[in-house]
Amino acid sequence: MTEPERHELYELAKRDVSERFAQLMIKALPPDPQRLATKDDLAVLGSELRAEMADLRTELRTGIAELRTEMRDMTSGQTRTMMFGLVGSVTALAVTQLIVAAL
Repeated sequence: MTEPERHELYELAKRDVSERFAQLMIKALPPDPQRLATKDDLAVLGSELRAEMADLRTELRTGIAELRTEMRDMTSGQTRTMMFGLVGSVTALAVTQLIVAAL
């Protein structure tokens, strides 16, 4: 769209609708018509967006799986430590009881 065409569009909108509408319409249209998005542009953008979302879903699932593995490993380690501690405490208590009983 050339500048004279933009001006003609403005004048037509001002005459047939209102000057305020004409001003808003011209402001909404970019001076360079190449900047207007087409349905094809939107379709490409939608495809790209869906592909990026699929990549993010994959990354998120992988991250969650790694987190679950880490948590399971940490819990197992803590459980083992607590069990050895309890066995040690019970053994020490039993030995102490035997020594006290022997005296």
